Amino acid sequence: MQPTPSSTTRRTVLKTGAALTAVGAIGSLARRSALARPALADPTFGSADYDAALKVTTGMKGIFQSPFGDAFFTAGDFVNHLVLLQLKNWLNSFQFSYKMDPADLHTLIATYASANILSYNDAAWEKYKIGEKYQIVDPTTQAPAVRNVFLPSRFGSDAPKDITAPNNAYQDTGLEVLQGRGAILLTCNNSLNGHAAAAIADKRAPEGMEQADVVAELQANLVPGATLVPAVVGEVSRASAASYSLVFIPNFAL
Repeated sequence: MQPTPSSTTRRTVLKTGAALTAVGAIGSLARRSALARPALADPTFGSADYDAALKVTTGMKGIFQSPFGDAFFTAGDFVNHLVLLQLKNWLNSFQFSYKMDPADLHTLIATYASANILSYNDAAWEKYKIGEKYQIVDPTTQAPAVRNVFLPSRFGSDAPKDITAPNNAYQDTGLEVLQGRGAILLTCNNSLNGHAAAAIADKRAPEGMEQADVVAELQANLVPGATLVPAVVGEVSRASAASYSLVFIPNFAL
């Protein structure tokens, strides 16, 4: 079977390895930016990349679903979320154990409920005190996180591409690195609205802001590459209909 235009484009990107090296610099610039201008009242759902992913007919496909913001653990200077750890394991098992082409591995990350915090950029984390709210301590400051600790690369753009080397790029659980490996992040708008209501209720939002203001601001301050969807529960059904297997990530510990 000949590859579709969308899969050919993705194959080219993944084979060059550019995503793994360039994504760190792009993400760093995005994290340092101030809160973006609020979006329009009616958000745009979906994306061209997501539409293309749902049309893929070959390869291995998985949608990684998590509602648990507290499904994380600290390892050294980093905070790792289980949905990202399991996605990394999935990619590596097919690429290195089953010798599949990375371009034939198609993945979606579906966050909702408290796990939707993975989707918000540093400016939103700081303004709405997400680290304090969800008791996430930044290992580099030993204080409640004021940045999205799940987003950045753990080992940097110079990490070795040798799977046997310590701290190699393929062991990196940073969200931006996994996006560079082809994962598409789906952000639940229903949960985003719930987060906005909570920020008003517990007064983390500045005085005078209304829920609609916070909703618009969060929608405008998603991490780069995030795809806003109406409700993740619906997207799991859409992905399943497109032959994506559901990998549900519970809150578990070893």
